[in-house]
Amino acid sequence: MKEAGHFHEIFLGDQDILQNFFIRYNRPHSIYNFANLYMWGRLHKYWWMILNERLHLYSDIDDSAIMPLGDGVTSENLLELSDFLESHGRKGNFCFVPPDFVDSHKQLENYFFIKYDKDNADYIYSCQKLFELKGKKLHKKKNLLSQFQRDNPDYICSALSPQYYSECIDLSEKWCEDKSCNIVSYAYETDALRRGFDYFTALNLEGLVILLKNQVIAFSVFNRLNNNTALVHFEKYNREVKGSGQVINWETARVLSEKYSFLNREQDLGIEGLRQAKQSYDPDDWLITCRLIRKR
Repeated sequence: MKEAGHFHEIFLGDQDILQNFFIRYNRPHSIYNFANLYMWGRLHKYWWMILNERLHLYSDIDDSAIMPLGDGVTSENLLELSDFLESHGRKGNFCFVPPDFVDSHKQLENYFFIKYDKDNADYIYSCQKLFELKGKKLHKKKNLLSQFQRDNPDYICSALSPQYYSECIDLSEKWCEDKSCNIVSYAYETDALRRGFDYFTALNLEGLVILLKNQVIAFSVFNRLNNNTALVHFEKYNREVKGSGQVINWETARVLSEKYSFLNREQDLGIEGLRQAKQSYDPDDWLITCRLIRKR
């Protein structure tokens, strides 16, 4: 058992402790997912501790504490943690703070600058809507999907198993090359994916691959986020195969609609092309949270 009141690096063996908090508080934000924290841990350098029966998470690279999970969190609790971080040479900032918490704790403005963080807002979609693709806004997506299915009636959608890991890594690296890897999240994405494949079963991950002529042209990786929402961690496709992006999106929604009502497709990180792609699927919600920047 880890000592209470001290931050610790996240290890695979910590999963049950953190997952108990995630299940109990059932938040819709992708940050409250153990697989997410573990796969991206090398980039963000996430840490955790239990203090006063609350879970505290911290991103070293961002030098920000994440909104704690626990009963009765108050502005005084955040200020105390901010003071604690400052006393250890940190900035004492917070991220992923719900706007309704900020609105109901006006005294935060005495100690923090409040910034609405659109770049890290999660996109939420109805599984059924992504599967049915009804309406004018999704008409183009449905046409591209239908064209792919007509042109490739022999394509196969299969569960992502170890035999496909290598091809998925290759596809992810090609995606990075196409994007020139000039954005840090892209450069680290394949590393996060490798870590996910290394501990796929232990992290309770699932996935799909799209096969065309026995080659992987698209894949997705996902798992449970909360009672009614799945979290899509990765979704890649061969940009040279028209409609492959639409088919992996559709097949993922089809499979997950049997267990979940919604999909969380994570953030756009302020990347314009990614923002356009996510908005083009007409999200049902956009979970904007706040950053609290400590006043000096």
